[in-house]
Amino acid sequence: MIIFIHGMGHNPSREYWSGWAKNLRPHLIEQGVQARDLCFDGIYYYDLVPQPGDGWKKLISLFSRDFFEEMKEDVWQNMTREELLRLTKRGPLDALIDLVVDHFGDIFCYLLDDKTYVAVNQRVYQTLEQTGRPVTLVAYSLGSMVAFCALQRNKQIHPRIKHFITVGSPVFWFRRWIRRRADLGQKPLPAPWTNLAGRLDIACPHLLSLNCRPDAQVECLLDQYNPIKGHLAYIHHPQGLKTLARAVAGKKE
Repeated sequence: MIIFIHGMGHNPSREYWSGWAKNLRPHLIEQGVQARDLCFDGIYYYDLVPQPGDGWKKLISLFSRDFFEEMKEDVWQNMTREELLRLTKRGPLDALIDLVVDHFGDIFCYLLDDKTYVAVNQRVYQTLEQTGRPVTLVAYSLGSMVAFCALQRNKQIHPRIKHFITVGSPVFWFRRWIRRRADLGQKPLPAPWTNLAGRLDIACPHLLSLNCRPDAQVECLLDQYNPIKGHLAYIHHPQGLKTLARAVAGKKE
């Protein structure tokens, strides 16, 4: 069984995962997974976090300023010149900050507000506890941060997961705030952890291993020019789906 966990932003549909499953299914079969063995579900928590808007812009303005300065410093210290030019020539760094301020107040609320943190984690646990067998947990984007924190906090849920896969994870950028909730130097669970990272992705998932310890990191190129499109392509781009399917099937690149 494969369970998805979404990122932030807002989608009113609790069945968001069905489209992801539809896209991934043929690629899994191509990798030798039997169709009869395929079963999907998703963890939904949009209803537990604040909605985007101007109110959140004001509320997290201090965080966004610190975040922006830290991101700029990280870009200079941790990227090659070629990567730096690709990320900055079209202004995606500024675009990401705008997204964080306008749409991702929810991730700051998850990390900084105890009530929201507990509620979202409980939703993760409830979904996993309902499964009748160990699952592959595929955590996309900011959802990878939720999964990391939730799994590290509750060891009793670990037997429910046989493989943890992070996709397009921005843990590197948010590490300062994640450390308030989790130890990035420790794996969140004993099961194998695979980090799927696009080579040109505004979230810079390939930098996750600078702070964390995934068992494997698989890289792919989904967009040659636009790091924002590269971040959004994992569940739609054929190469992204193939790479994810190989990871789920346990095949090495």
